[in-house]
Amino acid sequence: MADKLKKDSAPMKGVSAEDLKRVVSEISRQKQLASEYAGNAGKATSNAVDQHGLEKTALTFARRLSEMEEGKRESVIRASIEYWHKLGFFSQLSLFDDLVKTLEAVLEEIRRNDNQPKPKGAAAEALGQLMN
Repeated sequence: MADKLKKDSAPMKGVSAEDLKRVVSEISRQKQLASEYAGNAGKATSNAVDQHGLEKTALTFARRLSEMEEGKRESVIRASIEYWHKLGFFSQLSLFDDLVKTLEAVLEEIRRNDNQPKPKGAAAEALGQLMN
């Protein structure tokens, strides 16, 4: 059996033992840093939730949206609203009792603040209808 393994085994090639050890060490170091950064991000999230009374999952979702390219973000928001509707979330009125008031407050702030990005197209029209 040992003779068969010797005959079928390819000769060792590629990276030297020294280089392999260095590469493995660097990968481990980077994994450790990634773990530390993930822990720091988790702590920052928890601190923000505690300090400002934020909803953790919504904050994480908003952060992920903020990192997206604008077209992708618009697509995700549009699809999310469609899915929420199809899943019947909007029929759960207790969840959205203050939704119109929240949207009205957002629109009022947009109107007062010239530095705030203005809604465009159909979104602006739909939000405008809420205010009238």
